[in-house]
Amino acid sequence: MSSKTADVYNQYHEAEYCGWEMKNFPYYFASRNYWFIFKHIPYNILILLIFEYAATVLTLSWSCHDLMIILTSLGITFYFRKIYEKILPFHSGVMIASEKFWMEIRSHYVILCELVKATNGSLSLIIIHSCGKNLYLMCYELINIARKDESILSSVHHWCSLINLTIQTTMVFYSASMMHEIAKSPLTVCNRIPNFGWCSELERYIGQLKSDRVAYTGMGFFHLTKRSILAMAGSVVTYELVMLKFAEDTEGVGDVVPCSNLAFSKD
Repeated sequence: MSSKTADVYNQYHEAEYCGWEMKNFPYYFASRNYWFIFKHIPYNILILLIFEYAATVLTLSWSCHDLMIILTSLGITFYFRKIYEKILPFHSGVMIASEKFWMEIRSHYVILCELVKATNGSLSLIIIHSCGKNLYLMCYELINIARKDESILSSVHHWCSLINLTIQTTMVFYSASMMHEIAKSPLTVCNRIPNFGWCSELERYIGQLKSDRVAYTGMGFFHLTKRSILAMAGSVVTYELVMLKFAEDTEGVGDVVPCSNLAFSKD
């Protein structure tokens, strides 16, 4: 909504500032924003509405990818937390669990690990798309915020988008990293169990906790853990510094002069 409000305001303000005749604002808006479409087909307000709807749906679908990662992470984390809560009373050594208990705990843990692998197999491409999209859009919004010729509504839109992207990206990484942290949390409790409470099943369970890496991956290229949040933040800062330097060196190059006929060029 903020994007479309800013677009409409900018186009209306441009027409008034340049003194351009604007008998039909929807046609003017379409000729300025969708010239690459109406260059090939005749203008029709129904077609304009269809493309506006398609742009909105695609934008929402990006958020749906993030939601899929967040919700599946929260669901699996819930069951890993149940395992942790079951073994928590035995950390003091006052109560000793039987080998059958640890066999059941380990079997539940193995099932959840298999669930993580199966879910990750379905979400790998979505994870790569989500991280790449969020990284690109955050850099894009930062560049737009740094521009000096933006209107107030455009600046508000870019700040709102950046804040939304930051929160959304943080939630994706945090929810996925919490699944990794909660899955490993029983290891601390198991290490406090005294020697007379140990058994072969407990030892096998501890071995799996140490060796298994329970985390979402982007097709094996990276894992969604707490370290990934810092890595992505570092990437945003690095690329942003490079782009700001490039924008400074090429300032004004290729810009269309305000109120120039080139603004309507379709070549």
